[in-house]
Amino acid sequence: MVGAWAGQRSRGRRTTSRNPAQAQTWFSLAEPILEQAQARRRHPLRFAAGYPLLCGLGLAVLAGLFLLVNALREENYDLGGDAAAFAVIIVAITGGFVGVRYLQQRNQLVYAGAAWAGDGDGRDQCVTTYDLARIAAKDAPGPAAALLITGANGVTLQLPLGLLEANPALWDLLYNGLRHSAAAGAQVDPATRDLLKLPAPD
Repeated sequence: MVGAWAGQRSRGRRTTSRNPAQAQTWFSLAEPILEQAQARRRHPLRFAAGYPLLCGLGLAVLAGLFLLVNALREENYDLGGDAAAFAVIIVAITGGFVGVRYLQQRNQLVYAGAAWAGDGDGRDQCVTTYDLARIAAKDAPGPAAALLITGANGVTLQLPLGLLEANPALWDLLYNGLRHSAAAGAQVDPATRDLLKLPAPD
């Protein structure tokens, strides 16, 4: 495929094995986390900035409407002064939000249990791997290669193949589910089936 850590920056690399009896409370599933791999994202700032910038744009639109209404109401309204003040506030809020998101999202994590996988983006961002609806490989082979899996619950995870291969035990847990799902009729395109050596449906 792509090789261990392919496309992953050297800082922040870590793999972890856990005790099967150890309870976990992060994900909505009750089953314990068995394996974990983590590394810095390839473009962490680009990844973190999208949502804050969208929120900043929304604030700018609201501020513009507020200024327009006041300008229409009052003859001598200080539009320039208020616009500058709003701009400073919006830039400060958006910049702070980008910074917080960057610190939260700069690392990418992949977790696996005996029959499930998840990433660190939220409690509900996990899928059971033995009943996947769709399996696809994106940008493979290459440093940006990723595995896209969609669970029966409709959640889609995009997991970097280099990060998965960095922890062989994690990859084994996930791959067993991929093979079972592919054989059970999960949607798999021919290129992905060939790349991952997945069986055809029974």
